[in-house]
Amino acid sequence: MDVWTVIGYLLLGGILGAVGQCLRVVVGLKKRHDEALQKGKSLKELFDKTKMWTSFLIAFIVGAAAGVLGIINIMGQEITPQFILTLIGIGYVGTDFIEGLLIKKAY
Repeated sequence: MDVWTVIGYLLLGGILGAVGQCLRVVVGLKKRHDEALQKGKSLKELFDKTKMWTSFLIAFIVGAAAGVLGIINIMGQEITPQFILTLIGIGYVGTDFIEGLLIKKAY
């Protein structure tokens, strides 16, 4: 396996991990919108851009790592839709897991 193939899997995994994170962002925006309506504020006041970009970075890294691990699993085989959906799911779940460990919520 050449270097460009490995880089391709890294990028594929990273991009698909970020796509998984996009799904989380859509859900998060819906929750923030509802919260803003309840508090009589605008969505812009409750939206944290830094947190969003940090979560995309985490998802890219998690997805890239999954892409590398996927190389081992599918050496020489064709990339299937199942593999692509798996990487999207890993980006979603992996980022959720990591953020859950890092972010403390005040109750």
